Amino acid sequence: ELGAARERLRQHEEEAPAWPQRARAEGWVPRDEHAGATGALQEQARGLRERLAQLEAAADAKAREAARLRAELAAAVPRAQHEAAEAGLRAEAAALAQRLQELERRHEKTCEEVFRVQRQALFMKSERQAAEDRLGAAQKQLEQAQDEARRLRELHGHAEDAARLVRDRDRKITELSKEVFRLKEALNALPESGGPPQSPPNTAALQARVRALEEKLEETETRHSKVVTLYRSHLLYAVQ
Repeated sequence: ELGAARERLRQHEEEAPAWPQRARAEGWVPRDEHAGATGALQEQARGLRERLAQLEAAADAKAREAARLRAELAAAVPRAQHEAAEAGLRAEAAALAQRLQELERRHEKTCEEVFRVQRQALFMKSERQAAEDRLGAAQKQLEQAQDEARRLRELHGHAEDAARLVRDRDRKITELSKEVFRLKEALNALPESGGPPQSPPNTAALQARVRALEEKLEETETRHSKVVTLYRSHLLYAVQ
Protein backbone atom coordinates (compact mmCIF):
# COMPACT_ATOMS: atom_id res chain seq x y z
CA GLU A 1 0.00 0.00 0.00
CA LEU A 2 2.86 2.35 0.78
CA GLY A 3 4.46 1.57 -2.59
CA ALA A 4 1.19 2.18 -4.42
CA ALA A 5 0.70 5.53 -2.69
CA ARG A 6 4.21 6.56 -3.56
CA GLU A 7 3.63 5.53 -7.15
CA ARG A 8 0.42 7.55 -7.42
CA LEU A 9 2.09 10.53 -5.81
CA ARG A 10 4.98 10.24 -8.24
CA GLN A 11 2.57 10.03 -11.19
CA HIS A 12 0.70 13.11 -10.01
CA GLU A 13 3.92 15.02 -9.53
CA GLU A 14 5.13 13.93 -12.98
CA GLU A 15 1.83 14.87 -14.60
CA ALA A 16 1.60 18.26 -12.88
CA PRO A 17 4.21 20.09 -15.10
CA ALA A 18 2.56 18.78 -18.24
CA TRP A 19 -0.87 20.16 -17.37
CA PRO A 20 -0.25 23.68 -18.66
CA GLN A 21 1.14 22.37 -21.95
CA ARG A 22 -1.85 20.01 -22.33
CA ALA A 23 -4.11 22.88 -21.55
CA ARG A 24 -2.49 25.06 -24.19
CA ALA A 25 -2.60 22.19 -26.71
CA GLU A 26 -6.15 21.37 -26.01
CA GLY A 27 -7.19 24.90 -25.40
CA TRP A 28 -7.85 26.98 -22.33
CA VAL A 29 -10.05 25.79 -19.53
CA PRO A 30 -12.10 27.94 -17.21
CA ARG A 31 -10.36 29.26 -14.14
CA ASP A 32 -12.96 27.76 -11.84
CA GLU A 33 -12.52 24.36 -13.41
CA HIS A 34 -8.81 24.73 -13.28
CA ALA A 35 -8.92 25.83 -9.62
CA GLY A 36 -11.26 22.99 -8.70
CA ALA A 37 -9.16 20.43 -10.48
CA THR A 38 -5.90 21.65 -9.01
CA GLY A 39 -7.49 21.96 -5.55
CA ALA A 40 -8.83 18.45 -5.77
CA LEU A 41 -5.47 17.20 -6.92
CA GLN A 42 -3.68 19.11 -4.16
CA GLU A 43 -6.15 17.80 -1.59
CA GLN A 44 -5.62 14.30 -2.90
CA ALA A 45 -1.86 14.80 -2.80
CA ARG A 46 -2.08 16.09 0.79
CA GLY A 47 -4.16 13.09 1.82
CA LEU A 48 -1.68 10.82 0.12
CA ARG A 49 1.17 12.53 1.95
CA GLU A 50 -0.62 12.12 5.30
CA ARG A 51 -1.36 8.49 4.52
CA LEU A 52 2.24 8.06 3.49
CA ALA A 53 3.44 9.53 6.82
CA GLN A 54 1.09 7.21 8.71
CA LEU A 55 2.29 4.21 6.72
CA GLU A 56 5.92 5.17 7.28
CA ALA A 57 5.28 5.52 11.04
CA ALA A 58 3.53 2.14 11.10
CA ALA A 59 6.40 0.66 9.06
CA ASP A 60 8.89 2.06 11.58
CA ALA A 61 6.84 0.58 14.44
CA LYS A 62 6.66 -2.78 12.68
CA ALA A 63 10.40 -2.61 12.06
CA ARG A 64 11.03 -1.98 15.75
CA GLU A 65 8.64 -4.84 16.69
CA ALA A 66 10.42 -7.10 14.21
CA ALA A 67 13.79 -6.14 15.70
CA ARG A 68 12.48 -6.87 19.20
CA LEU A 69 11.12 -10.23 18.08
CA ARG A 70 14.43 -11.05 16.40
CA ALA A 71 16.26 -10.14 19.63
CA GLU A 72 13.89 -12.31 21.69
CA LEU A 73 14.30 -15.11 19.20
CA ALA A 74 18.07 -14.79 19.43
CA ALA A 75 17.86 -14.84 23.24
CA ALA A 76 15.41 -17.76 23.30
CA VAL A 77 16.50 -21.35 23.94
CA PRO A 78 15.47 -24.47 22.07
CA ARG A 79 12.34 -26.23 23.32
CA ALA A 80 14.26 -29.40 24.09
CA GLN A 81 16.70 -27.45 26.22
CA HIS A 82 13.82 -25.62 27.91
CA GLU A 83 12.00 -28.87 28.65
CA ALA A 84 15.21 -30.44 29.96
CA ALA A 85 15.84 -27.43 32.22
CA GLU A 86 12.21 -27.48 33.37
CA ALA A 87 12.45 -31.21 34.13
CA GLY A 88 15.68 -30.63 36.07
CA LEU A 89 14.11 -27.81 38.06
CA ARG A 90 11.07 -29.97 38.82
CA ALA A 91 13.32 -32.79 40.03
CA GLU A 92 15.29 -30.33 42.15
CA ALA A 93 12.03 -28.92 43.55
CA ALA A 94 10.84 -32.45 44.41
CA ALA A 95 14.19 -33.21 46.12
CA LEU A 96 13.98 -29.94 48.05
CA ALA A 97 10.41 -30.74 49.11
CA GLN A 98 11.51 -34.18 50.31
CA ARG A 99 14.45 -32.62 52.16
CA LEU A 100 12.07 -30.08 53.67
CA GLN A 101 9.84 -32.90 54.93
CA GLU A 102 12.89 -34.65 56.39
CA LEU A 103 13.96 -31.41 58.07
CA GLU A 104 10.45 -30.97 59.48
CA ARG A 105 10.55 -34.51 60.92
CA ARG A 106 13.99 -33.86 62.39
CA HIS A 107 12.71 -30.56 63.79
CA GLU A 108 9.81 -32.36 65.46
CA LYS A 109 12.19 -34.94 66.93
CA THR A 110 14.48 -32.15 68.08
CA CYS A 111 11.56 -30.36 69.74
CA GLU A 112 10.55 -33.60 71.47
CA GLU A 113 14.13 -34.16 72.61
CA VAL A 114 14.38 -30.59 73.89
CA PHE A 115 11.09 -31.02 75.75
CA ARG A 116 12.31 -34.31 77.24
CA VAL A 117 15.62 -32.74 78.28
CA GLN A 118 13.81 -29.76 79.79
CA ARG A 119 11.48 -32.07 81.69
CA GLN A 120 14.45 -34.15 82.86
CA ALA A 121 16.31 -30.99 83.85
CA LEU A 122 13.26 -29.85 85.82
CA PHE A 123 13.06 -33.25 87.50
CA MET A 124 16.79 -33.13 88.28
CA LYS A 125 16.37 -29.62 89.63
CA SER A 126 13.57 -30.78 91.92
CA GLU A 127 15.66 -33.80 92.95
CA ARG A 128 18.62 -31.53 93.62
CA GLN A 129 16.42 -29.20 95.62
CA ALA A 130 15.12 -32.17 97.61
CA ALA A 131 18.68 -33.42 98.12
CA GLU A 132 19.77 -29.97 99.24
CA ASP A 133 16.81 -29.87 101.63
CA ARG A 134 17.74 -33.31 102.98
CA LEU A 135 21.36 -32.20 103.25
CA GLY A 136 20.30 -29.08 105.13
CA ALA A 137 18.15 -31.18 107.46
CA ALA A 138 21.03 -33.63 107.98
CA GLN A 139 23.44 -30.76 108.67
CA LYS A 140 20.94 -29.30 111.11
CA GLN A 141 20.56 -32.69 112.81
CA LEU A 142 24.37 -33.00 112.88
CA GLU A 143 24.67 -29.60 114.49
CA GLN A 144 21.99 -30.56 117.00
CA ALA A 145 23.82 -33.85 117.68
CA GLN A 146 27.09 -31.97 118.11
CA ASP A 147 25.40 -29.54 120.50
CA GLU A 148 23.87 -32.48 122.33
CA ALA A 149 27.26 -34.23 122.51
CA ARG A 150 28.85 -31.04 123.80
CA ARG A 151 26.08 -30.70 126.38
CA LEU A 152 26.53 -34.35 127.36
CA ARG A 153 30.26 -33.80 127.76
CA GLU A 154 29.48 -30.84 129.96
CA LEU A 155 26.96 -32.92 131.89
CA HIS A 156 29.49 -35.70 132.16
CA GLY A 157 31.97 -33.19 133.56
CA HIS A 158 29.31 -31.94 135.97
CA ALA A 159 28.53 -35.53 136.89
CA GLU A 160 32.19 -36.22 137.61
CA ASP A 161 32.35 -33.04 139.67
CA ALA A 162 29.19 -34.12 141.46
CA ALA A 163 30.66 -37.57 142.05
CA ARG A 164 33.81 -36.04 143.54
CA LEU A 165 31.64 -33.74 145.63
CA VAL A 166 29.58 -36.71 146.79
CA ARG A 167 32.73 -38.58 147.74
CA ASP A 168 34.02 -35.51 149.61
CA ARG A 169 30.68 -35.12 151.37
CA ASP A 170 30.61 -38.81 152.28
CA ARG A 171 34.10 -38.56 153.70
CA LYS A 172 33.26 -35.40 155.60
CA ILE A 173 30.03 -36.91 156.92
CA THR A 174 31.97 -39.97 158.03
CA GLU A 175 34.55 -37.82 159.77
CA LEU A 176 31.84 -35.72 161.43
CA SER A 177 29.99 -38.84 162.51
CA LYS A 178 33.15 -40.22 164.03
CA GLU A 179 33.83 -36.89 165.77
CA VAL A 180 30.27 -36.74 167.14
CA PHE A 181 30.50 -40.34 168.33
CA ARG A 182 33.86 -39.67 169.99
CA LEU A 183 32.56 -36.54 171.72
CA LYS A 184 29.46 -38.39 172.95
CA GLU A 185 31.68 -41.10 174.33
CA ALA A 186 33.75 -38.46 176.06
CA LEU A 187 30.63 -36.87 177.56
CA ASN A 188 29.39 -40.22 178.81
CA ALA A 189 32.76 -40.89 180.44
CA LEU A 190 32.59 -37.72 182.55
CA PRO A 191 31.79 -38.33 186.40
CA GLU A 192 28.37 -37.24 187.69
CA SER A 193 28.26 -34.98 190.90
CA GLY A 194 25.62 -35.16 193.63
CA GLY A 195 25.04 -31.43 193.93
CA PRO A 196 23.12 -29.25 191.54
CA PRO A 197 24.03 -29.92 188.02
CA GLN A 198 26.84 -27.69 187.02
CA SER A 199 28.65 -28.23 183.82
CA PRO A 200 32.36 -27.85 183.97
CA PRO A 201 33.87 -25.56 181.43
CA ASN A 202 35.20 -28.46 179.43
CA THR A 203 31.82 -30.19 179.48
CA ALA A 204 29.96 -27.08 178.27
CA ALA A 205 32.49 -26.61 175.53
CA LEU A 206 32.16 -30.21 174.55
CA GLN A 207 28.37 -29.99 174.50
CA ALA A 208 28.52 -26.84 172.40
CA ARG A 209 30.97 -28.58 170.13
CA VAL A 210 28.65 -31.59 169.84
CA ARG A 211 25.64 -29.41 169.01
CA ALA A 212 27.65 -27.50 166.41
CA LEU A 213 28.87 -30.72 164.91
CA GLU A 214 25.35 -32.18 164.88
CA GLU A 215 24.01 -29.06 163.12
CA LYS A 216 26.86 -29.15 160.66
CA LEU A 217 26.22 -32.85 160.13
CA GLU A 218 22.53 -32.22 159.41
CA GLU A 219 23.43 -29.39 157.04
CA THR A 220 26.03 -31.56 155.37
CA GLU A 221 23.55 -34.42 154.98
CA THR A 222 20.96 -32.06 153.49
CA ARG A 223 23.45 -30.70 150.98
CA HIS A 224 24.64 -34.24 150.36
CA SER A 225 21.11 -35.39 149.49
CA LYS A 226 20.71 -32.44 147.10
CA VAL A 227 24.02 -33.26 145.43
CA VAL A 228 23.06 -36.93 145.14
CA THR A 229 19.72 -35.96 143.60
CA LEU A 230 21.44 -33.65 141.09
CA TYR A 231 24.02 -36.34 140.31
CA ARG A 232 21.27 -38.90 139.68
CA SER A 233 19.37 -36.50 137.40
CA HIS A 234 22.55 -35.85 135.40
CA LEU A 235 23.25 -39.55 135.09
CA LEU A 236 19.64 -40.22 134.03
CA TYR A 237 19.79 -37.49 131.38
CA ALA A 238 23.14 -38.76 130.15
CA VAL A 239 21.77 -42.31 129.86
CA GLN A 240 18.68 -41.06 127.99
